[in-house]
Amino acid sequence: MLVSDILKLSIKTLSEKKLRAVLTIIGIAIGPMALITIGSVTSGYGDFIVNSIMGLGQNLIVVTPSRDYKLTQDDLDTLKNIEGVVDASPFYSTQGEMYIGGEKKTVFIYGVNPDFLLKALTSLTVKEGSAPSESDLGRALVGYKIAYGDNGESEYSVGDVVSITVYQVKTGGKVEVKRLSVVISGVLDKYGGAAFLNPDQTIFVPMNTVEKMLGVKDWSGILLLAESPNVVDEVSNRIRSMYGGNLDVISFLAIARIASSIVSAVNFITFAATLSAFAVAVAGTASTMITSVVERTREIGVMKALGFKDTQVLALIIMEGVTMSIIGCAIGALVGFIGAHLLSTHGLVISSGETFTMSIQASPKITMELMAETILLTILTGILGSIFPAYRAMKIPPAVALRYE
Repeated sequence: MLVSDILKLSIKTLSEKKLRAVLTIIGIAIGPMALITIGSVTSGYGDFIVNSIMGLGQNLIVVTPSRDYKLTQDDLDTLKNIEGVVDASPFYSTQGEMYIGGEKKTVFIYGVNPDFLLKALTSLTVKEGSAPSESDLGRALVGYKIAYGDNGESEYSVGDVVSITVYQVKTGGKVEVKRLSVVISGVLDKYGGAAFLNPDQTIFVPMNTVEKMLGVKDWSGILLLAESPNVVDEVSNRIRSMYGGNLDVISFLAIARIASSIVSAVNFITFAATLSAFAVAVAGTASTMITSVVERTREIGVMKALGFKDTQVLALIIMEGVTMSIIGCAIGALVGFIGAHLLSTHGLVISSGETFTMSIQASPKITMELMAETILLTILTGILGSIFPAYRAMKIPPAVALRYE
């Protein structure tokens, strides 16, 4: 008997029990639907976050002092002279509040050498104007959402003066309010945000501006630019060995690796969770096929009396399960594809209360590997659910089957 003949007989048998077959197919479709929807969305957002972090500079190393240690010019000179480091710049970071589109919003303020910033963070591009020089006092490079707001309408342009309220906590818990007024010299193109840093909501100013206008004396840290990603780990380890616990050292490359490992763990958990849906589908298929075999005992006896071999009966029953699996896979994949795109349109909101909120939107990542995995698991579901009923049908003696009522 040809495979095409077995397939025709399987489809004919399923069409005779439409309701049962449809319910089984729906149960099977839940597995591929869940795997594609959840798996593609998690992978899509995971890749977006990792790529955003990597885009902030694979060669960049951030050095911050411990609570009891203060960075000085000597530290800057020492770090600059480490083999593999091509440039270094101190930075100061804080938060402030300003009005954007009539609403008071939290913005990030980074005091840093703008030339170093654009050289280190190659993914940042200036949309309008230009970056201020290190010696420009009271000038700033602002993020896209500060200049254009959340709705995309222009709020500030090059040459405008923006005023930011900065709250500084002094010794003893006393809060000091200061004003930082700067002239916009350039506007950054839209970046889209990265898990822990959002250039779109950041104001970058030269260090001398924050030192004079905010009275800052201590640095938040030092940014180091390594000559290539290959030496980042080596430079980081050398700094740790030189300073011990006085400095914390981290690189965007290391953060990206951590984020990537978290994404991999989430993907594994997602895969393990969707296996339960496939397990339920196996049980449902087995129940349907056992019922079908019992109902068709006499029919199977007639088939054997007409010359059907045990292996052909086995193949016929398994083909029925595989046929339902293929149909269920097609339906589940289609619904999963639509569901993944609908789910991803809502975006992912990262928030730390009222001080910081960032929305990330990424397309689902539907790969050939994911599709192949889905198809393989669904077909395996049909085979596993049919193999016992098929074996039972194969072992029915023709004489007994013919006498079955």
